[in-house]
Amino acid sequence: MPRSRPPAKRPLLLGALVLAAVALLVLFLPPSSLAKPASCEKPSILIRKKDAALDLLCGGKTVRTFSATFGAQPVGQKEREGDERTPEGVYRITSKSQSERFHRFLGISYPEPEDLARAKKNGIDKPGGGIGIHGTKPKLAALARAWIRLSSATGLGQLWGPTDGCIGLANEDVDVLYALVPVGTKVTIQP
Repeated sequence: MPRSRPPAKRPLLLGALVLAAVALLVLFLPPSSLAKPASCEKPSILIRKKDAALDLLCGGKTVRTFSATFGAQPVGQKEREGDERTPEGVYRITSKSQSERFHRFLGISYPEPEDLARAKKNGIDKPGGGIGIHGTKPKLAALARAWIRLSSATGLGQLWGPTDGCIGLANEDVDVLYALVPVGTKVTIQP
């Protein structure tokens, strides 16, 4: 009498492989369905650290939301140089540059007078600086995109981030901001 075999597990394995492939594509491929706005009247930026998100507002209305990542100590206000925290408050875009390291970099006006006063009150000589919104080296773009999307979707970004206190975006997302946001644009960073 022939032995009966358990049902084949190939369909289950094939389904799992297809699901894994789709997940990898979602994490690594740049979004093609999100066309960038042609222009942005009265732009401003709202960064929501707890949501790992950056909103581009045009005329006070949110037109795009980008997943973002922060520093190795993402929770809390930046206090000093080297604490790897992202500042919280109201700032301005002070500069725009392109580089191999950051792809595009939009400098932020940290530290503002309020930040300097708080540092002085707390006995801190060096509150830090060089904070910006940026991308990454082209050869790391897919990996950075995957981390940013994964950490934003899962909340891992509240535990750790790869920047030294800056706001990291996928290269294609920072390209949109770079094209639409002039120097002087208001940037609000919320906890």
